[in-house]
Amino acid sequence: MARPTVLQRFEDLKTQTKLLTAFGIVSVIIVLMSSLGVWTNKRISQQADTIYVDYTVPLIDFNTMLFNVNKYHETLQDLARAPRAADFKVDVAKIGPYRQEVDRLIAAYEATVLRVSSTGRDEAKDLVLLKGALATFFLQSEAGVAAIAESFESKSLSPGQAQQMRELGQLALTVSIAPAFDEVSIRHSEQIKTMQEIAKDLSNEAKSLAANATLALVIGGVLAVLLGLSIGYWVAHKLALGIGQVAHVAQLAASGNYQARAKITSKDELGQMAASFNAMLDRITALVTSESERDDMQKRLMSFLVLVSDVGKGDLTKRGEVTADMFGNLADGFNLMVTRFGQLLKQVREAAERVNKSAGTLRESAGQMAGTAKHQADESTKTLGAVEQLATSMRQVAETAGASSESAKQVLQATERGRVAVEETVQDMHSIRSAVQRMSKQVKALGDRSLEISQIVSTIRDIANQTNLLALNAAIEAAGAGEAGARFAVVADQVRKLAESSTQATREIADLVKVIQTETQDAVVAMEQETQAVEAGSASALRTGEVFNEISGIAQRSSELAQTIASAAVTQTASTDQVGRSIKDFSGGAAATQKVTDSARVTVEDMAKLAEGLTSSVAQFKLV
Repeated sequence: MARPTVLQRFEDLKTQTKLLTAFGIVSVIIVLMSSLGVWTNKRISQQADTIYVDYTVPLIDFNTMLFNVNKYHETLQDLARAPRAADFKVDVAKIGPYRQEVDRLIAAYEATVLRVSSTGRDEAKDLVLLKGALATFFLQSEAGVAAIAESFESKSLSPGQAQQMRELGQLALTVSIAPAFDEVSIRHSEQIKTMQEIAKDLSNEAKSLAANATLALVIGGVLAVLLGLSIGYWVAHKLALGIGQVAHVAQLAASGNYQARAKITSKDELGQMAASFNAMLDRITALVTSESERDDMQKRLMSFLVLVSDVGKGDLTKRGEVTADMFGNLADGFNLMVTRFGQLLKQVREAAERVNKSAGTLRESAGQMAGTAKHQADESTKTLGAVEQLATSMRQVAETAGASSESAKQVLQATERGRVAVEETVQDMHSIRSAVQRMSKQVKALGDRSLEISQIVSTIRDIANQTNLLALNAAIEAAGAGEAGARFAVVADQVRKLAESSTQATREIADLVKVIQTETQDAVVAMEQETQAVEAGSASALRTGEVFNEISGIAQRSSELAQTIASAAVTQTASTDQVGRSIKDFSGGAAATQKVTDSARVTVEDMAKLAEGLTSSVAQFKLV
């Protein structure tokens, strides 16, 4: 004997068992779909939280960190130019909060989960390089600040040593620190790129997960609906076919054809009813002996046919009359079958209601998924707005840095003009010093000539004195000579008067020469003082020229640093724009997820409508 197939075994099951098995399979599929929807919703929510907490917020924090580093660097430039200790202390107090904010943002980012992108970029390695660049930058800045502070506060340094110490600190804060600042900007840009790539990877994973889960929900829903409808249709078709066959045999028997038999071979309720009906016909055929009995039997059979017809139309409240004859047994068996079938339809209706409830639950889950996706899209939109505001701020920083670079260039040009003017002043001072030195030499030569004149005048005065003495002696001798020496006495007197006049003239000349010598000496002293003043002015002009050269170098470096800051700000503006585009892409993915979830919800609603249709079909049967 051949072994029964799986389909035959299923057909032999009780109708209640068939329907419960079918609805059980559908219920399991619905539960699996609901679980898949809840799991997918949770995974997408976790993925969105990860992107927001680990990357969207840190990207904004990193741009804030770069802003603080730039402000720290700008304050260092102001600090290097501080002319007084009080101004220096005010600028030193400003840089502390900037560094504390940078350290806080680095620590917050380090506490997140660091990942590796699909292209091989490693967050942890890039963070180590960024921290090293920041440590070098802060260490060099602290050394420069300490040198300037020592120049202001140390009492053991001379003014020249303090000035040299201050210049060393300024050099460290303006020139030596520039490569370290550039390295910080480069490492920051690399870290931003790594974070953007990893955020893009996570966003793609979330999109793929949402698409796969939605596809699974749609396929599962379609399979559940098709399977439920197929099993329901198959069972209903079998029931209708069996009942119709029994009703047809009953009509044939009612018309007098007692040889008709129901051909149902299954072992379920319909098979049992068909076997009982066939046995009844066999007994009727064997026991009918007279026309009256046949007429009575035919009436009973017609009554039974009406009962079967009513039941076939869906009225399961009808029951056959149970009598002591064989029709009573048949009615009793048929009543039992209708009762069981009514109970079965009640269970079918309850199962359909449970399916409807499960579909409602699944619809609510799909609605929650759509709400979550919409919330994610809204949050992404808000974050995008914040990033766009940050990008606008970074553009303003870039414009300000560009303006600072232009101002530094103008300062450099003005300094260059001042340096040229100082060089011309130094040349003029050299010419004045040469002229004053020549005049001083000429005045000294004039003083020497006045000394020679004084000597000549002294000689003339001596000659005049001697002439006067000779004239006096001649007058005495002339007086002793009497009348003969009278004319000689007159001549001697004239010579004496001439000598006295000469003596008086030499005295006046000597006085004038003394005055000339005194004024010449004063002029020489004044010339020497002017020469010293001119030399001091020339030295000051030389020092001023050197200071202008230093200022020119500092202005040149400030211009270069301002250009570097402007370039870094432009780069960070581009990075911020890239962050905005990534967040916009994620927002688009969240919107797409919402649309797909809405489609899944529509599918679930269709399933709920099918379950309601099944409930309506079952409701067509009139139950007790």
